[in-house]
Amino acid sequence: MSSPRTRLAVVVAAALTLAAPLALKSADAATMNTATTAAETPAAPTYTAAQVLAGVQKNSTTANKVNSKAHINTMTRAQNVNVYQVATGVYAYGSSLAVDDDGSDPDPDPDHQGQTTFQDSNGQQLAAHHVPFYVLGDDCWDRKSPCPHFFYKDHNIKGRQFALMFYKSKVIGAIFGDTQTGNDQTTSSNDSRELGEASVKAASLLSIPSSGTTGGVDNGVTVVIFSGSSWVVNGTNANLNTNTQALVTKALDSLGASMGL
Repeated sequence: MSSPRTRLAVVVAAALTLAAPLALKSADAATMNTATTAAETPAAPTYTAAQVLAGVQKNSTTANKVNSKAHINTMTRAQNVNVYQVATGVYAYGSSLAVDDDGSDPDPDPDHQGQTTFQDSNGQQLAAHHVPFYVLGDDCWDRKSPCPHFFYKDHNIKGRQFALMFYKSKVIGAIFGDTQTGNDQTTSSNDSRELGEASVKAASLLSIPSSGTTGGVDNGVTVVIFSGSSWVVNGTNANLNTNTQALVTKALDSLGASMGL
């Protein structure tokens, strides 16, 4: 459902955020848990974001690679993106961040579409300027099962599935919100083998230029997806960001322990 983005160097001010991202060198939680008040400080994670990212990178080995055919970097178009199972039920890849501005928020991008593949808990199209979401391929390009590429339906991943997103000194929570055009859609030049796209809000929280036409980065973003029903985030466009960021500490601790850090 997403559309191609041009890549020009710009300086874009970060959009208003509902929760601040977590610094890699900090042990503080990314945002307050939904059960806390504004005056309370959430507990620090047992494992810092820097430790967890180092563990993810260490476990991103050939032996742990899920796909047998490489994916396409959405921004550079290089076929060099791979997905690794870095812990039981946890999948990671490093790629670009091309900015997806689709959904219920209006946007000046001429390629803007009003729909996202997945919706909030009230059935409303996700709001790219308010909800941090990442993008995966809509189908198996190869028409095989299991798919030679990483296909989310093969790995117990559903709409609004939680992920950690790392970039430079920051980490945020994000949900699975939209998909790259599938093989049966002929209206776009996109390719379901692409990996490396996320919403305006995700880019903004990571301090990446967030324009749908001139924003994004070519490389350096790591996405770590937590599969299973317990990691599906519920909420509306008004509170999905808060609910998602509230899971960051839990995710860091869970993954840190799983990787034996």
